[in-house]
Amino acid sequence: MIFPLENHQQQSERSFCFKTLKDFIERYLELFLIVGVLLGYAAYLQYDKKLMFEVYENPRKSDFLYIDYIAIDPSSDRKFRYIPMKILSVEQNGVNFKVGNIAHSSPVSPYVHAKYDKAVTLRNYFKSDALFLSHSRLKSLIESGDIYNARRPDNIHIGGWVAIPLSELY
Repeated sequence: MIFPLENHQQQSERSFCFKTLKDFIERYLELFLIVGVLLGYAAYLQYDKKLMFEVYENPRKSDFLYIDYIAIDPSSDRKFRYIPMKILSVEQNGVNFKVGNIAHSSPVSPYVHAKYDKAVTLRNYFKSDALFLSHSRLKSLIESGDIYNARRPDNIHIGGWVAIPLSELY
């Protein structure tokens, strides 16, 4: 008869621990949610930075770089200076770009460029002249922060927004 009582005491101690844990979680639920959101945001920033450095380390055709264009052409518009540039080809001595024709007044994320600029639907999204940058010049622009972001489209999308025409995939 002694054994069932001891077993009952152990079960009540275990349920007391779960009840205590439940009370603790309920009391600090808001704190757990805030910490969870902050950790999620930090993970998102790390992922975003990883995507950017993948393009910086190994640029290839159809990648997008986002730049403060004043660093390349000081005579360009100082108000609307943050533009996308799309890589046309990567060569031995440098990189050929299509330069965006639609600029923003502040650095915006690649997703905002793709969303609001409607790259595929606008005929004049890119300037007609190409731009060539040597690898050393490109590296110096990245290191100085003038190239502030980069993206490699997933198939034809950047963040769910169409960034390149389907015809350019082939």
